[in-house]
Amino acid sequence: MSLTDSLSTLRQALQTESPSPAQIQDILDLWVLAEQRALSGKLAEIQQQGEVEIAQKAAAMRVELDAQNLESMREAGRASADLQSHIAATSTPRSTAITQESPQPTTEDAVQAKPIPAIKPSAAASESESPRPSEAISRQNPPAAPPSAPGKSVNTRYAVLKVGLNDRVAFVKHLFDGVDDDFQRVVAALATMESKQECENFLENAVYGDYDWSQKPEIAERFLTLVFARFE
Repeated sequence: MSLTDSLSTLRQALQTESPSPAQIQDILDLWVLAEQRALSGKLAEIQQQGEVEIAQKAAAMRVELDAQNLESMREAGRASADLQSHIAATSTPRSTAITQESPQPTTEDAVQAKPIPAIKPSAAASESESPRPSEAISRQNPPAAPPSAPGKSVNTRYAVLKVGLNDRVAFVKHLFDGVDDDFQRVVAALATMESKQECENFLENAVYGDYDWSQKPEIAERFLTLVFARFE
């Protein structure tokens, strides 16, 4: 029997019979039970609606987070591409300049003597004007190695020095007083030498006197390590 039928039967019975106190108490208990069931049903409905709303909001937040993550990845990709383009644009011209300025060995260079130290100016000339380190290096005849196996060009030897962009900036700034031309001339001259002793003689006679490397021992050691690495 359904609840509607039971209520209808109870209503008819009350019209013809007088309930006892015990029956009235039973009716009250049934009323309380009915209220509890009704409230439970409303709570279940509210809970179900809340769960649906929470699920919808969570789905919307996931979509928004996915969109933000995708945009962040795109921005990171664009920034990485811009950085790589900038590095390529700044490093390529310097590499080309180094390759173009590296002296090419000739037959006359092969028979030249070892480097001649820069000529010191007279006392009178020193008082009026002292020559720049770059001028002293430019006066020096860069030594050249005797003819070696075919195809071993100065560019090849220079590449063996493996002077990276960061090292180059540090060497020019701290070891050559910020003069990039002096750095290029010294490295180009060292690239033509065939022994560690020959490099040491050149540095002692033509470089150490013009620059103070004692203040930057770590950078100087790094430069010498790259120079002497070809002979190890």
